[in-house]
Amino acid sequence: MLRRSAFQGVAVQLNPRQLEAFRTVMVTGSMTLAAEMLKVTQPAVSRLIKDLEQTLGMRLFRREGNRLIPGAEAQRLFSEVDRFYKGIQRIEQVAEDLKSMRTGTLRIASMTALGLSVVTEGVRRFSHARPGVRTSLDVRNSMGVLELIAANQVDIGFVQILGVEYPGVDVIALPPVDAVCVLPSGHPLARKKAVNISELQGKSLIALSANNPLRLRLEMAMDAAGVSCEYPMETSLAHSACTLVAGGIGMAVLDPFTATYTKFPGAVWRRLVPAIPFQVSMVFPAHQQRSKIVNDFVSVMRGLFEQEFVPQIDDKLNAPKRKRAPGK
Repeated sequence: MLRRSAFQGVAVQLNPRQLEAFRTVMVTGSMTLAAEMLKVTQPAVSRLIKDLEQTLGMRLFRREGNRLIPGAEAQRLFSEVDRFYKGIQRIEQVAEDLKSMRTGTLRIASMTALGLSVVTEGVRRFSHARPGVRTSLDVRNSMGVLELIAANQVDIGFVQILGVEYPGVDVIALPPVDAVCVLPSGHPLARKKAVNISELQGKSLIALSANNPLRLRLEMAMDAAGVSCEYPMETSLAHSACTLVAGGIGMAVLDPFTATYTKFPGAVWRRLVPAIPFQVSMVFPAHQQRSKIVNDFVSVMRGLFEQEFVPQIDDKLNAPKRKRAPGK
């Protein structure tokens, strides 16, 4: 490697083997120990040091008895050489960590309903398996997630899409799940295993925002069934809707993630008939190769969906509690 000597102002050719011998001598303080570490003879180390001194045109060490004393020039050179070798070692460690998936970054953005429920659980499982990966989770509405993805500011996003393409975004649909009816625990319909959409007639329904895809699907289903409801309140957050239901304000038709991952005392949920699909998609920056870390997180989320939600959602919501065997 070429370096310009600070002492002579001329370009010199530095030999990596000479620099390695020099660094080892500086670290050990002995040519004998340096030779042992480098697995060469002591004369070979002495020759490498002399060649380096000749290349630099200066003396680096002086001897006092059996001691090897580095001069000021050697101390200055060592600080640069040591920094270089530590940088190489750091690069090698990072490469090994990436190969074994111990480190890296994962930037996630999610719509609120998932970001406060199933995606958080996915991050928890992923972090346990990959503790060295630095993960960030940005929770916002679906349009905000799409904007982050299109700008390549996050690696993966979770959104609710209603058949609309978004430029700069690749979409992979997750298995659809069915929306659920959330109602006060003391409501007469709470005694049923499922709520028919016709039974919403005239009821007070806490509505999601007007442009929410789930609300649009619900209104289409209600129109088809000839059902009309009162809307005493409207909210953009399913969590807020659940809290309002628990307070006795009305009923709500919401995503199953919010209903199953969060406890709302005073509220229960039931299957809605006919089913209204809640479609969620994973989104990625277009024309970008996904890293192993991203693909691994995708596998975690797919497994979580298949384990928790692809089976009949009402089986999970309404299954009776198992009785413990005596002594357990």
